[in-house]
Amino acid sequence: MSSLPNLLSLSVAVGSQFSESFVFQNEDKSLMNLTGKIFEFSIRTDPIQTSATAPVVSVNSTSSTANGTITVNTFTATVTVTVTATGMALLSQRQFFYTLWMDEGLADATAMVSGSMFASNVSAP
Repeated sequence: MSSLPNLLSLSVAVGSQFSESFVFQNEDKSLMNLTGKIFEFSIRTDPIQTSATAPVVSVNSTSSTANGTITVNTFTATVTVTVTATGMALLSQRQFFYTLWMDEGLADATAMVSGSMFASNVSAP
């Protein structure tokens, strides 16, 4: 695998559902084996916050919550992060920082994707 985390900047709308899919490959371009892997997507106000500071929003692949879920397709090595409108309503118009962790909390925890998330207010429907 290339150097991690992969960097990606995102623009999102406050209060609107967010969904992003990531396909993970090994260095030889074969699909990564995600069997038994757990994922967590956390959004924080500061990139240097540690796990001791609760994120603004966090979703994971072990359970769905009102804030969203993560779906792992082991056949296609695809991880789909969905943050519901309820979860996105916890953001305000500003810059946030996110990380998609694989096996977060375990000895082999890996930050797979990380970057800035720019949240903007949008007109109500």
